[in-house]
Amino acid sequence: MEEKVKKEKTEEIKLDPKVWDVPYNADLVAQVLYVLNSNERKGTSSVKGRGDVSGGGKKPWKQKGTGRARQGSIRSPLWVGGGVTFGPNIKNWKRKINKKMSKEAMCIVLSERNRNDAVKVVNVNSKGEIKDIREKMEKNISKSTLVISDIENLKLAVRNIKGVNIVNPMRVNVKDVVKSKAIVIDKDSVNKLENRLLNGK
Repeated sequence: MEEKVKKEKTEEIKLDPKVWDVPYNADLVAQVLYVLNSNERKGTSSVKGRGDVSGGGKKPWKQKGTGRARQGSIRSPLWVGGGVTFGPNIKNWKRKINKKMSKEAMCIVLSERNRNDAVKVVNVNSKGEIKDIREKMEKNISKSTLVISDIENLKLAVRNIKGVNIVNPMRVNVKDVVKSKAIVIDKDSVNKLENRLLNGK
């Protein structure tokens, strides 16, 4: 019996070197990652100081004559149930970074993945092609894969595969790319991502 071999149709897709072939700049990438990580912090850890704890308005005992140490409130930090001295309070960790720097860092990390042959551009036109993509991802289940796409059928096909993170091309950031070992992006999303990073230039 003759074995039928399926020939994969490969279509060359031109990648803009301004996005996919940018020299590596570790300092810029680190700076953008620092800002992204800071912005994810909630800063909600908080404790009550002596002025926040209820009660303690009355002096526990008179100042002199009892033989005990003087006390002004039962909510003093020295008392059980009192306020906390120098405890954490709600803090805003939000930081800002120049949009141009953020986009440049995104191009740098995408270029680094591309140089390491970790970027795969797929042309999704049919359910059969989506099925092939899913099967290949399942084989590489140990890798953390980033899928950049806004095609709903592709999202539904790969969303329950372990280690796969799906992000819209208009929302993907440096942290998403750095955390992934492989990137799968559909042809249409390539154009959207390039236009976003280059401002359509």
